[in-house]
Amino acid sequence: MDPLAVLKTLWHYKSVALPVLFITLIASIYVFQFAPRSYESTMTYALINPSIPTEADKIKNPALKDLNSSNPYLRSSDPTLVVQVLITRLKDSSTADELTAEGLSKQYDVTRDAVGGQYSFLVDITGVSSTPDRSIATTRRLGELLKENLRTIQKIDGADDTYLFSSLVVASPDKATEQFSSRLRSLIAVLVGGAVLMFGAVSTARGVGLARRRKAALHAAAASDAGGRPERDSLSSDGGSTADGWLSPELAAFPTVRGRRRDSGARSREAREVLEAESVGEPSR
Repeated sequence: MDPLAVLKTLWHYKSVALPVLFITLIASIYVFQFAPRSYESTMTYALINPSIPTEADKIKNPALKDLNSSNPYLRSSDPTLVVQVLITRLKDSSTADELTAEGLSKQYDVTRDAVGGQYSFLVDITGVSSTPDRSIATTRRLGELLKENLRTIQKIDGADDTYLFSSLVVASPDKATEQFSSRLRSLIAVLVGGAVLMFGAVSTARGVGLARRRKAALHAAAASDAGGRPERDSLSSDGGSTADGWLSPELAAFPTVRGRRRDSGARSREAREVLEAESVGEPSR
């Protein structure tokens, strides 16, 4: 596609393209300035291994022997299993429903940090909302749910608190930052929609113009054909010369010129010339 030809076509149909372009620009400015915005806040937790009593500790404090040490995540061969289970529970739809019921945002994310190419015990919680305060409140509430779920999944066998993983806040959500990518996506969508609408309007206008010109050409051709038909009206009806009346049969015999019959005056003159030539060649009676 030739860009210059496209520009020429748009300029030719500027009466259609310019209004659409103007509306698209107004919509883009409105979306960028007044469209709903998105704010994001992040909180990071570190999961701390429990300080398991040693045999020496149990000898010094015999009461430690009576504590329930049945924490299934301490028996797992994967030390990060507790992190995986915790993230899975926080990402469950029931958590989003609980946040919505409390008037908070259901848009959030819970991820694990990787250190040296391996997953660590760091958990990032990100809350997203249309206002900074609501975003921070959502993130803080998710942090509370993390603590609750961390305790619940470890107490399934009644393990004592001494044998439980604990959580430590590494970074708190003190400030929410605006995500310009959300407004940028909305702006791109408006611009793309405006471009599609403009080209569609120009294509429609071009098709209508071609149809009108084709129709006008057909009418002009029909009118020219009707104007070239022989006139065989009598002298009393059309006021023509007497030759047009009695030379009618002879006029019909003359050939057409470029697909159209010659007009009545031209045929009359040619017919007179032929008749005069024939009369001159006849012997006098």
